[in-house]
Amino acid sequence: MRLWIVSDLHIQSDQDPLYRSFLAWLVRPELNESGVRIVLAGDVFDLFVGKKPLFVRRYSEFFDRLRALGSRGVTVDYIEGNHDFWISEAFGDMPGVTVRPSEVDFELGGRRFHVSHGDLVDRTDRNYLRLRAFFRSRLMHGLVKAAPGELLDRIGRSMSRASSARTPRLITALSRESQDRLRSAYHEFAREKIAAGYDFVVCGHCHDLDEAWLRVGSREGQYINVGLPRTHGSVLTWAPGASSISRQALV
Repeated sequence: MRLWIVSDLHIQSDQDPLYRSFLAWLVRPELNESGVRIVLAGDVFDLFVGKKPLFVRRYSEFFDRLRALGSRGVTVDYIEGNHDFWISEAFGDMPGVTVRPSEVDFELGGRRFHVSHGDLVDRTDRNYLRLRAFFRSRLMHGLVKAAPGELLDRIGRSMSRASSARTPRLITALSRESQDRLRSAYHEFAREKIAAGYDFVVCGHCHDLDEAWLRVGSREGQYINVGLPRTHGSVLTWAPGASSISRQALV
């Protein structure tokens, strides 16, 4: 019943060294036991849209690893992020793998977990929320289905470069005021979930290596953000009986 959570790898290609490390991580013995649950909490890839043969071929080893995990009784939840979405059809024939639009809730060892990508947490970022709504619209879904994978790849890479130039990947690159505002939003989101009965609240997206124990009335719970594994080098894990989610090295 051990739990593993990873997000925001932002794998750029099948030649990305982080991709090779991720594939090696997925075959570790402790991840390949029946009853293990793995949550891929979005932005695993810097671009993976729809069920395009280009992306499926590029990351075929990843698909092979997931099939092997499913055959061993491992449960995998893949939460769509803002870089990997409309992907449910790509995983439709894979036993043990479920694609989630934005979040997943579950219980393990008598403890309740809420895991989300986290891109819906900051409700003040209206420009991003409008852009996200457009990318999740029926119109965009139709365009994605009709467009060649090569075209989506070129457009997506261009947009990713522009986004990286406009918005720093690490929260620590923001002003102190912006850091405080963003952390406050995530902590408030976690408090709402803790008040609703969750013991652990996990997010990604903002690449903030942050964690806190938060009290709401008589309840206390842990909030933790995955961070940015390419920089911070860690994933999250929890085992029944443990009082908290902890970090473990990806490589």
